[in-house]
Amino acid sequence: MERRTMNQVPLFSSAGELANMVITSNLIDVALAKIPELQKGQAALPRSVQPMVYHSTPNRTIVVFAPSPDSTQYSLPQGGDLVPYPEFDFLCTKECPSVSINRSALNLFESLKNHLSGLKTEPDYEISLMESISLKKKMSHTSIYISSGLALIARDGQLIITGHSLGGSVASLFTLYLLDSMNKKSKCRPICITFGSPLIGDFGLQHSQWNSFFLHVVSNKDPVPGLFLPSSHSQTTAYKPFGTYLLCSELGCACFDDPDLILKFLTFISSEVAGGLLQVVDYGEILRNLKKRAICKGPRLAGERFADPFSAGIVMELETIGIDRTKLLQHNIDIRRMEAEARSLAKKTKAFDAKKLNDIKKYMALLEWYKKKSKDAKKGYYDCFKNGEFKRDIRIGEFMGHLNAYWEDMVAEAERKPQKEGASFRTSWLFAGTTYRRMVEPLDIAVFYKGGGRDYKNSERSQHYKLLEQWYEEAAKPPTREELDSKKQKVSVLLAEDSCFWAHVEEAILSCKSLTNANSTHELRESSWNNLVKFGEYVMEQIENYAVSPEIFLKDSCFMTWWGEYKAYIASPSNPCSLRFIQFIDFMKTGRYGVYGRSEVP
Repeated sequence: MERRTMNQVPLFSSAGELANMVITSNLIDVALAKIPELQKGQAALPRSVQPMVYHSTPNRTIVVFAPSPDSTQYSLPQGGDLVPYPEFDFLCTKECPSVSINRSALNLFESLKNHLSGLKTEPDYEISLMESISLKKKMSHTSIYISSGLALIARDGQLIITGHSLGGSVASLFTLYLLDSMNKKSKCRPICITFGSPLIGDFGLQHSQWNSFFLHVVSNKDPVPGLFLPSSHSQTTAYKPFGTYLLCSELGCACFDDPDLILKFLTFISSEVAGGLLQVVDYGEILRNLKKRAICKGPRLAGERFADPFSAGIVMELETIGIDRTKLLQHNIDIRRMEAEARSLAKKTKAFDAKKLNDIKKYMALLEWYKKKSKDAKKGYYDCFKNGEFKRDIRIGEFMGHLNAYWEDMVAEAERKPQKEGASFRTSWLFAGTTYRRMVEPLDIAVFYKGGGRDYKNSERSQHYKLLEQWYEEAAKPPTREELDSKKQKVSVLLAEDSCFWAHVEEAILSCKSLTNANSTHELRESSWNNLVKFGEYVMEQIENYAVSPEIFLKDSCFMTWWGEYKAYIASPSNPCSLRFIQFIDFMKTGRYGVYGRSEVP
């Protein structure tokens, strides 16, 4: 499990979890307080957004992006177009191969990028520790131009990135810019808190666990967040929200992370606000009200009208931000979908606990036990299950089902993640996934061939097995001499490294049958013989690399059954082929397989 320092911001599993942490701590107050502080005296500056870094405490760094006092919301024109941004390609997925950003927000970010780059990686110059301490004593804040000599993500403690209005757009882009360099070893993870920020991008921003680092605070009196949205709910837009949204009113607040629902709420707020863009929203006053209230605590009567706690909770949330049932219908907001989301989250939270993980470990342990029992009975793991002679074989099939369902979900989740994040996610459980594949796939192969199947790898093999194997091969390195020696000592307890080994054996058995079948055509026999020669070379390679278990050489195994038929064929006068003394045949005929896995070299 990844270790986390006391002050490091964690990943959050839900919108409510993130919002409750930010509200009940002082993070949101600290973030907002720095914005007006930075705006003072900034009217003469040419930039529409001014950045600044504050070291408020030794364990907290705040990066602020504040719009200049003379900057208006019109700096980002309504209906702004979206343009692809290759630097965010690390967020791409198969479902969404590109990420597009609002052109004006992107231009604003690019204009500041040279001044921000020193905070992402080590700057070209260095400041000694004593100089840095001296600098902090002289200044209450450090300009974006004067880095302390360390990348922000290399610091210990909390990193808060915040901005209001246009500054919130840049704050979100800068946070994504930092996340591209972040990995599991990063000492801190940023949390981005924006206030009244317009939408900045499309669907490509939504599919990431990094969404849990973003909290967008929106007042029901602020039209800016809906700046690029159509005036009618019947119209569509390419803009999509990402992250958690904390929607606030005089009554309290409610949090959401479903992008489609958030889009409808922002459209509703934009259409309801009187006075348009001229209205100024005091987010400081909103926060002072929030401190007096708990999140999602609406009028008490709402709960009395609904027996279902999910319905009651959702109605209270909506009434808190000024949306009643009439307005739900007017803006085509489906409360049933919200109920389904709430139930799904509750079910997911309940299901994804220590018990589920312990069950997966238990099933794997039971398969290990089954493997040992098979060995004790002088029967191979694969053959024992395929023959199905004992009651325990049936139970093993049940355990397989649970394990397959779990790993199919895990692989599908990894596939949905952005490229960089998905790679990190895969690495974290690749060892467990490889062990599962080598343990369970042979049993799926047994079921397939017992049912009369042919060509498992091309016709039946599950996609999640293919991906697990692909990711393993991408991460694997050639074994050293020491590692090969270690494998030799442990080969008797190892699983076959190629989880499709037994599929190759079954295909070799079918090829042998084709060779001895009087009705086989000349072309089929020739093809079958070539397949068997390749199979012998493949098996020899596995043996030389200690990549198969000695159990394949047990007397009644499928492999030895095949060898008996193959040996008889190549010794018969009817064999028209001359390749009788290849390395594998010599290995088997001389009985060297009998010492495989022992101290002697085969």
